[in-house]
Amino acid sequence: MKKNILTILAMCGVVAGFAANFATAAEEEKKAKKKADPAARFAKLDKDSDGKITAEELKAGFKKKPEMAEKILKAKDKNKDGNLSKEEFVAKRTPKKKGDAAKKPAKKPAKKKDAE
Repeated sequence: MKKNILTILAMCGVVAGFAANFATAAEEEKKAKKKADPAARFAKLDKDSDGKITAEELKAGFKKKPEMAEKILKAKDKNKDGNLSKEEFVAKRTPKKKGDAAKKPAKKPAKKKDAE
């Protein structure tokens, strides 16, 4: 009898673990779909359908993290008009690379001292 109870409890633990993994996988898939379609995300954020996302619309879309809206606007607003066009919003951001000469000024060579 004890063996049966232990077997059942062990199976419940396996099923619970499987359910937790399945839920996590479903959440990851949902997140991936959101990232995969930035045009749909743009349409959702553009509340007045004028073809641009204002700072207020962006902040409304990021209620829990308004600082994220500010970072996105700063990074993607290429023409600095305070709004994001669809082109600006869906454009992929190129990450900064270490040692990128275009981003960092070149270091001046060290001066050599004359040997006396």
